[in-house]
Amino acid sequence: MPLLPDVDTLRLCSLLASTAFGAVFIALWLRDRGETHLLYWAAGSCLYGAVILGFSLTPRGEIPTTTLLFGGLGLSNVIALAGARRLDGQSPFRWWMLLSIVAAALGHGGPRLAVALGGLAPTSLVPNVGDALGLSLSMAINGGAMLWGRWTYPTAGHRIVGAALLAYVPGYALSIAGEYGALRGMEMLALFAMLSDQVLLGIVNLGLLAIPVERAQQQLRQAALRDPLTGAWNRAGLELRKRRLLAAGATAIAIDIDHFKTINDCHGHSAGDRILALFGREAERLSKAQGGELARLGGDEFAILLPAACREPERFAERLRAHLQTQADDAIAWSVSMGMAAVLEGEEDFDAALHRADSALYQAKAEGRGLIAL
Repeated sequence: MPLLPDVDTLRLCSLLASTAFGAVFIALWLRDRGETHLLYWAAGSCLYGAVILGFSLTPRGEIPTTTLLFGGLGLSNVIALAGARRLDGQSPFRWWMLLSIVAAALGHGGPRLAVALGGLAPTSLVPNVGDALGLSLSMAINGGAMLWGRWTYPTAGHRIVGAALLAYVPGYALSIAGEYGALRGMEMLALFAMLSDQVLLGIVNLGLLAIPVERAQQQLRQAALRDPLTGAWNRAGLELRKRRLLAAGATAIAIDIDHFKTINDCHGHSAGDRILALFGREAERLSKAQGGELARLGGDEFAILLPAACREPERFAERLRAHLQTQADDAIAWSVSMGMAAVLEGEEDFDAALHRADSALYQAKAEGRGLIAL
């Protein structure tokens, strides 16, 4: 097959590329040593290069060594995944990540051990198929975790890396087909893996580099749209989020912390800040459970927007009010007043509903504190 490139040449290309990316990750880490995820990615790239070199230097038949090398392939991807988890604030390593290493090593070593023990014929294709299946499972575990993991800041970089890792699997499938076809005996797994590597290795590493960049952009965007003390949306954030909820039957709730100025005067602004932060955390949690959004409009004034799908907004408001009362301590008693209004048919924004809710809030405060008015 003169059109097929030499496997050793492809391995050399992958070795040089992985080493270069490892050097890039180390250089970036040296600039900011707090970015420890870069060390993980550097280690993964360098390990991958070392494994490729090991395959080139290891003679055929050295089953213990090649089994370790296959496990090293799985480990190199696990380390890359661990770096992404570290960046996301998660524990870098989890027990299930061992499955990726075991699958790659066992897929290679298991069938060959069976041949050595006489359980399989020396001419059997099962060992080669085992190589491909083991690596496919290993890639699927790591790629799936990148693609569908529960990231705090999911980015396009995660999706790119995950998709690229999964894209290795068709190459392994082609190697199995080649073993049963006219290309049998031509190191099909190594050939298709290295061919895939020329495209996918760069995509994987560029995807990794994109993750912290996009994550930083998301954090800046969140900082610009959220109140830093309470975590609620600010007015700009509310403008963006309320479009999703606008529909006839949606509900606007205006909320005010009762006697907040007195709390600040008597107990200090730090006490007031603690109450604001507590309110923001609890109101955000409960409103999100209903598909709603919480915003801080200024001072101790807040608004909650509930979607039309929330069929009992009055019950939600009462549950929120009662829950907040249980959060008050003995030293500082505090409560909230609320006004509610629904978005009417034909209204094109929340402004009118928020105005009516604000009027209802003043009514609640006039009738006494800790009340809800419609």
